[in-house]
Amino acid sequence: MEKVGEITLQMLQQGCGTGLCPQLMAQLDDIHIHMLFSSLTYERMQRKGFEITKILDEMGSSWAQATYATLLRYLLGRPNRKASERLASTITHNILMRENATLWGVEALLLGGAGLLDLYDDEFVVRLKREFEHLAAKYNIIPLKAEEWRLSGIHINNHPALRLAQLAACIHENIISISNFNKCKDEKDVWRLFSCEASDYWVEAITRGSSERGISSKIGYMMSHILAINVIAPLILAYSNYVDSATLNEKSLDLLYSLPAEDNVYTRHWQSVKPMARCAFDSQALIQLSTEYCARRLCKACPLAKHFVKSDAARIAK
Repeated sequence: MEKVGEITLQMLQQGCGTGLCPQLMAQLDDIHIHMLFSSLTYERMQRKGFEITKILDEMGSSWAQATYATLLRYLLGRPNRKASERLASTITHNILMRENATLWGVEALLLGGAGLLDLYDDEFVVRLKREFEHLAAKYNIIPLKAEEWRLSGIHINNHPALRLAQLAACIHENIISISNFNKCKDEKDVWRLFSCEASDYWVEAITRGSSERGISSKIGYMMSHILAINVIAPLILAYSNYVDSATLNEKSLDLLYSLPAEDNVYTRHWQSVKPMARCAFDSQALIQLSTEYCARRLCKACPLAKHFVKSDAARIAK
C-alpha cells in the first residue's frame, strides 16, 4: 500500500501546474468537496486568527488597538504594509479616540502622522498641519515620512491619503470596534459599516492633475469585500477563541458563506475545469490550497492529495 501511495504522490507532483489536480478535484462529489473546503478554510482562518492574536499580544492585549492595526494593514494594502504597521504604533487607537470628537482632529492625526500632509501645500492642508503640530506636541508624536509610502503604481482609489481620510471618517463616527465587527452577518452589514465618507477635499486633491475620475469618498464595495474576508471574519474568529464563544466562532464562518466568492489567479486555476466556489468560504479554501500547498509543493501534506492516495489504495486493495 505504501508503494501505491508513493506512485500517486509522484504523479501529483509531476502534474503540479499542469491542471491535473483541478481535474481530479472536479471528479469529487459535492459532499467530499464540502469536507475538503471546510478543512482548508478553517485552517486558513485559524492562521489569520493566530496572526491577529500575535498583534493582540504586541498591543498589550488591547482589542481596540489590535482591531485598528489589523484594519490598517489591509485597508492600505500589501505594498504599504510596513508603513501601515508603523503608523498604527505611532498614531494609536487610544490617541485617535481622545481626539475623535471632530473629523478635523482625526484627519490631522492620521495624515499628519503618516507624513502625507507634506504632499500638499494649499490653505486647507496648512491649517491641518498646524493642528497636527499641536497634537504631535501634546502626544509626543514623531511622524513617518511621505517617502515611506508607495504611491506609484497604485490605483488612485487605493491612494494612502484617500484611504486614511476614509478611515478618519469611520473613526470619527466611532464604528471601528470589535463589538461592531461582531454584529456583521452579511455583506450588507459590512457595506453599511464602512459607508462613512471622506472629506470632499481629499477626493478633489487626489484626482487633481490626474486623468482618472470617479473615485469614491467611501471605502467602496470591493474593498469592503476584502476587509470582510481578511479582517472582520478573522477578527471575529480570533475574538471567539479569546472569549471561548462557540456562537461567535460559527458567526465568523457564516459571514464567509454570505460573501461572494473571490475571483483571482488562485481561484481561476481551480475553477477552470469545474465551477466549485459558490461563496467566499469556498474561494478561501482554494486560495489556501494554492498558496500553502501547491506553491510550496507540499503534496505529501495536501488534503486533496491525501484523499486520492487513500482512494487509490482502497481501490487496489479490493
